[in-house]
Amino acid sequence: EKPPENALSKEQMAAILTDIHIAESRVTRLQLKSSDSSLMVFDQLKKEIWKKHKVDTLVYRNSYDYYMIHPKQMSQIYEEVNKKIETQEKSNNIKP
Repeated sequence: EKPPENALSKEQMAAILTDIHIAESRVTRLQLKSSDSSLMVFDQLKKEIWKKHKVDTLVYRNSYDYYMIHPKQMSQIYEEVNKKIETQEKSNNIKP
């Protein structure tokens, strides 16, 4: 089964998911008192991620849903995400 026509490539998904996980980490480290505040900050960071990768939430969601029902491909994506995060951590490129 092929991905939907407008689905993101595995490489694009890995790049986006890397940024999402880094954003989650940043919000967690802020230790905001309210979950509403944390959610607002995270939502803003996600908007920046969509803009950076020139993707909208619908395309991302459809692509994510596709890869979730294809675990082998999602596993390959997350292997790449882990590599990207490790590389950024080693180069101290992850900002708190």
